[in-house]
Amino acid sequence: MLSLPPFTLWLLLGFLCLMAGMLSGEPSAAAIGLAALITGIAALSVPDVVTQVILWGVLSIALIVVLRGMMPKASSDRDRIQEATVTETIPKGGIGMVIYEGALWRARCQISDVAIAPKQIVHVVGRQGLTLMVLPTTFSDEFEDVSDRPRIRS
Repeated sequence: MLSLPPFTLWLLLGFLCLMAGMLSGEPSAAAIGLAALITGIAALSVPDVVTQVILWGVLSIALIVVLRGMMPKASSDRDRIQEATVTETIPKGGIGMVIYEGALWRARCQISDVAIAPKQIVHVVGRQGLTLMVLPTTFSDEFEDVSDRPRIRS
């Protein structure tokens, strides 16, 4: 069997792990590969294999922690309720204005037969182009059209 010097084996292992990390997108494989490359360079001056393995283990753990810390975190924007304040009446089926994240936006109520009065808080549920789709947090009788409701006679 072909006997390779230890530094060659470390360098080969490092390149293989780096390629696996690139293909999988997993930072742990890349960290192990980088640690193997550094250990391969150190193997030129450190002949003891046990010391090389210890160095590789310590470097692997340290690089995994560092690279995992650099990964982007999951967004928490989807979890929070986004609210806006109505500044101009949103008529039934029409478009009004709201203040959302400090800016003035056009807004339409997602329920087409509901009007929303100024100074009301609404939930932002979507966007169509430059118009926000909103839902009222409360329903007031002041803006509801009662003419369409059936009348109860006593």
